[in-house]
Amino acid sequence: MPCKLLDDLPREIRAEIYSYVLAPTGRITPKRSATGATLCSVPPLFPNGEINLNLLQTCRQIYQESKDVLWKDNILCFLPRRSISDPKEDVVFLYNDSPFARHARTVEIRFSPSDFDLAKVVTFVQPLGVSDSGELREVRFKISGMGTMTMFGESVSMIWQRAMRRRRYPHLKFGGFNPMSLFGILALAGNEENGHLRHLRRRLDIELGIRLSSNKARRSWFSVHKPEDCEETLQEFHRALGGDLYMDGVLCYRDGLRLRETFAALEAESQED
Repeated sequence: MPCKLLDDLPREIRAEIYSYVLAPTGRITPKRSATGATLCSVPPLFPNGEINLNLLQTCRQIYQESKDVLWKDNILCFLPRRSISDPKEDVVFLYNDSPFARHARTVEIRFSPSDFDLAKVVTFVQPLGVSDSGELREVRFKISGMGTMTMFGESVSMIWQRAMRRRRYPHLKFGGFNPMSLFGILALAGNEENGHLRHLRRRLDIELGIRLSSNKARRSWFSVHKPEDCEETLQEFHRALGGDLYMDGVLCYRDGLRLRETFAALEAESQED
């Protein structure tokens, strides 16, 4: 039976159609439903946010042409928020018998400092590290939303206090970060010796929002948090996870190398008016 999609459109145009249907935003997240599990776009694009997978059942040729689009063009996202539900509720999607674990190539764990659950983040990291699907290449951590600047400011203060204690008592050994802190979880994932994700590409995105702040707001921020202390904190985040570190969409560190000095330039810009 003739099919205009296959007969009249070139392969490149068909690929764009497949991507629009199966990867409308480039990010998907699993969601439980009465019939099992569905995939939703992030952010939700359609009324219910669900990705329509009926395209894959159209015919054999369309299936063969589009079956890899769902995983090649999408990042699989998880949002471990605080809730009264089982902290391992979403982790079942990551075990080896799950199609998500078998096919996902990039996984992103997203959280807002105001509502994320550290215990849930820990339960996500371990199964990702033991996945033997062979498809998973990269794991990303994304920190954004309400409370990000507050969280970063508290981290700056903590790093500064540790540095002061080291200078005051140079012969004493101070322990590492609390394993249930954000630094501890990043180290659990990326430590070069025993990190669960050390064999995978790792990336940390911090959406601080300071680049979008007014110069007056920046001056107020830097009156409390010195640029050099902020930079040291950014380095600590990078040392913990390794890989790439982006702040407000700009690549700042890669594999131990600083590519951009971020905060000194931002402070200088804030003095312009």
